[in-house]
Amino acid sequence: MKKTLFWINLIAGGLLLIFAALSLFLPYRFTGATYQDAVEAREGWFYVDEKGQVTSRKADLHDFVDDNMREAVVSRTVEASDLGGGDLCFISTNITFKVYMNGDLIYEFEPDLKWYSGTSYGNMVHEVNLPYFVGESEIRIEAKKTADGMWAGFDRTFFQNSAQYLRGLLSDYFSKMVISFIIFLIGGILVVLALVFEFRTAQQTEAISIGLVAMVLALWSNSGTYMLETFASDLGLVRMLTYVTLIILPFPGLILILCAVRNPKSRSAWIIGLLAAANFVTHVVVLAAGWADYHDLLPFTHFVFILAVVLGVAEVIRAVRKKKIVERSQLVVLGTFSIVVITGIVDLISFYMGNRMDVARFTRVGLLFFIVFLSIHEIGQLIEISRKSSEAEIMNRLAHEDGLTGLENRMAFTEYERELAMRREGFALIIQLDINFLKKVNDGYGHAEGDRMIRGAAEVIHGSFGTVGRVFRTGGDEFIAVMEGGNEDELQSRYEKEEKHLQEQVGSFNEKENPVVPLSIAYGMAMYRCGSGNPEKQERLADERMYEHKKRIKKQQAVQ
Repeated sequence: MKKTLFWINLIAGGLLLIFAALSLFLPYRFTGATYQDAVEAREGWFYVDEKGQVTSRKADLHDFVDDNMREAVVSRTVEASDLGGGDLCFISTNITFKVYMNGDLIYEFEPDLKWYSGTSYGNMVHEVNLPYFVGESEIRIEAKKTADGMWAGFDRTFFQNSAQYLRGLLSDYFSKMVISFIIFLIGGILVVLALVFEFRTAQQTEAISIGLVAMVLALWSNSGTYMLETFASDLGLVRMLTYVTLIILPFPGLILILCAVRNPKSRSAWIIGLLAAANFVTHVVVLAAGWADYHDLLPFTHFVFILAVVLGVAEVIRAVRKKKIVERSQLVVLGTFSIVVITGIVDLISFYMGNRMDVARFTRVGLLFFIVFLSIHEIGQLIEISRKSSEAEIMNRLAHEDGLTGLENRMAFTEYERELAMRREGFALIIQLDINFLKKVNDGYGHAEGDRMIRGAAEVIHGSFGTVGRVFRTGGDEFIAVMEGGNEDELQSRYEKEEKHLQEQVGSFNEKENPVVPLSIAYGMAMYRCGSGNPEKQERLADERMYEHKKRIKKQQAVQ
């Protein structure tokens, strides 16, 4: 256990240091050869009418397919000397299109949307390679919205070398990406640490909830960095991931609050859990049937989120009134999480006011503060609980361990007896063992020599029966060994084998250790059917047989 925690903490600490160094010291502007300075390509376009004629009405690529139209065609004349070999680069959102140059089709984008994509693909990064030309050329774009009710257009539109464009894109969003990745990593580490600690407490549930909230929010906030959209092969999965994280977010968030106020069994958890599950199922059914898109169901998703916030606040107020918030750790959790909730509400308001390009702008900052401070606090709490748990484990072990021999003691055997009596099947072969002539050793050579003989006997008995069962020291010179099995014949065969092994071990001990009085062990056994009442009757039978064996040994000793 300790080694596991050591390596987990070592790896986690190393990763955190690496990413902290990246986020603090690595310049966000990637360096490299500049092939072509960016030329703004957003403006300078004109609409084309139904007859294919360029009109005098200006178009802005950012939103040239506005809310009043479903599709549009725009045109622009460019000078080769102004572009310097640059490509047409941009990010498209909820729009399919074709790009023509001097009447020739040079680029087409119309993805095959799976059912889980909804009616759109979200965002996609494009680098349209422009054929070599001299003088003037006309670039024409035919575009069509993927669905009504969503913003559609181009963003970050430039004539620029495609490699340099991607460098710039990664550069601009690098800090956001690093923040999201660090938050996800810390959340994952916190969940792993909470699961590794072998105990069941409210603290563990709280730590897992914090980790899950961090991971879910990190995935959601990463949607504004264009990293997944740049490299993903299936844009539908990226879009689904963004919305699914938002759907399930209220549940772990509320669980975290309930753990903090020490009320994890509240009905609020069931309410939000069922609503989140119903929301998810509704999305699956609606998308599979093609009835609507993710954005059409956003009001209900946001309703569940707001309801979770309201229920969470109500739980906190109730806890304050009942004076259940008395620990500093509770205030830390509630205080830091409230920052995430507030920044999330700010982003939600911003979304409905029309800012939909980066829907996690404020949440990302609040989340970073939340996960860094709270994770440090939670990891410290888990380590403290683990320390106390280890101390309790040590005390429990000492209470069940014989101090002289290291074998299990009488208390451990009493608990084991109850366990055997409660089983419904199987057999247990009970062996009573006793050291012969121990009083002679104690009286003639002292108790130190007697203890040496007891330790030697324990080693011999454990070396024989301890490898196939359990061995207990139940008194000064008394031991009990128990072997378990599925049937009597199997146990009898194993016992006979280990009985011979015991005799060999005794002989080997006397030869190597040369004790003042040769070690001699008497033993007797009895078979017990598990669950057939108290095993004491069979223990007495084994004890009687052991004393018969002891008498035979003493008789043989007297004859010699």
